[in-house]
Amino acid sequence: MKSTQNKYLIIGLMLFAMFFGASNLTYPAFLGIYSGSNLWLAILGFCLSAVTLPLLAVIAISYSGSDNAQDMIEKRVSKWFAVTFMTVLNLAIGPLFSISRTGAVSFSVGVAPFFGNDLISKLIYGLIFFGLTYLIAVKPSKIADNIGKHLTPALLLVIATLIIGSYISPAATSPNNSYNAANDLSNAFSDVPFIAGLLQGYGTLDALAAFMFINVVISSAKQFGAKSKHDVAIISLKAGVITTAFLAIIYIFIARLGSVSQGLFNMQDGLFVLNRAGVDGGTVLSIAARNYFGTFGQLTLSLAVFLACLSTSSGLVVASADYFHTLLPKLSHARWSAIMTLIGTFLYFSGLNGIIKASLAMLFFLYPIAISLIVLTLTGKWFKDKKIVYVSTLIWASVAALYDSLSTLAGQLNMDFIPSSISHFFTQILPLGQFQLGWICFALVGFILGLALDKIKA
Repeated sequence: MKSTQNKYLIIGLMLFAMFFGASNLTYPAFLGIYSGSNLWLAILGFCLSAVTLPLLAVIAISYSGSDNAQDMIEKRVSKWFAVTFMTVLNLAIGPLFSISRTGAVSFSVGVAPFFGNDLISKLIYGLIFFGLTYLIAVKPSKIADNIGKHLTPALLLVIATLIIGSYISPAATSPNNSYNAANDLSNAFSDVPFIAGLLQGYGTLDALAAFMFINVVISSAKQFGAKSKHDVAIISLKAGVITTAFLAIIYIFIARLGSVSQGLFNMQDGLFVLNRAGVDGGTVLSIAARNYFGTFGQLTLSLAVFLACLSTSSGLVVASADYFHTLLPKLSHARWSAIMTLIGTFLYFSGLNGIIKASLAMLFFLYPIAISLIVLTLTGKWFKDKKIVYVSTLIWASVAALYDSLSTLAGQLNMDFIPSSISHFFTQILPLGQFQLGWICFALVGFILGLALDKIKA
């Protein structure tokens, strides 16, 4: 039996390194600059979805007794649903959003402030960044390992220095304004900051990523002597608390850094702008670094973010290629890696804000299903993990989630393909529907109906 007094810390820091990436910094920075005086309500909502949900996911799946999320879902719902959900989730965590986002974040922080946001700069940088990503993914080396092991502490040191600088000489000593970032994002920072922060937290993808990372946590817990699902759950809980505590601290201080950086940008048509272009979280961090520590500080941040994003992107390519190679082994791992990299490269050209906007429709569909699975697994002993309860809850939650996804897509495309009567019901009649949270009521109805059907069946 392998034991150590530091097992919770070791697993917790390992999980933190898996969750934490440079991309995670852009969301709280964006939230901070727009929430202003409503910072604390906004960050509370953000931490609920970006910190608490990942922790609950880790606990739920580890307590289920399964070795991975797909196995857990297959036992409680069905094999086809498990494969479909995990396939879509791997696409979201992999090439569709996260891989492309690593390139967009590093470009936003390290290139755009120096060379501009033109197509040529994007093209040259994209070829370099994703070319290196592919080479590291197909031929892992000690260089890649060292980047992964040492970059997180280095990036945290740079960020800590920025945060200290924001306290010593804040760019805007009293952020008394809060703004609606954009209507199509439904982030009403001045009207409902808690909801706005909660929806921003979706973008970190950490609650979804937990479904991919949990097998590593469970394996590590067993290596440290866990034999029962209770032992695994306890170790996962304590390690998860350490992980999420670190995440929460970083998110809170980065959000505050954003809130005191309002004075570094101009406000135009409801958006903060720099050189007549709307700013994203990466730009906020880069300009803040230049403000506090000059060009050297900005370059240091740019290098740290570049290496951290490169490490993350190559790791995501490997993980997604592994999954799809398992599903379709006729294509080699190298070819799957090439496919994942090419998709990520193509989507990278839509820019950081574009990637974030494009991800919303899928996130509004995936998150209700993921949250429902988490809650059902945590409470499963009270209804004896009856499959009909899972199926009924997920079907009903998916109906409302599908509407939120389609309505978001319709708004982004400026198309009106949803009947007005359906929109009226989901946004005006259904409780919480105007905040894209109407799925909660639908999930409750499905849960109650599932219990009733189980009683009738018995």
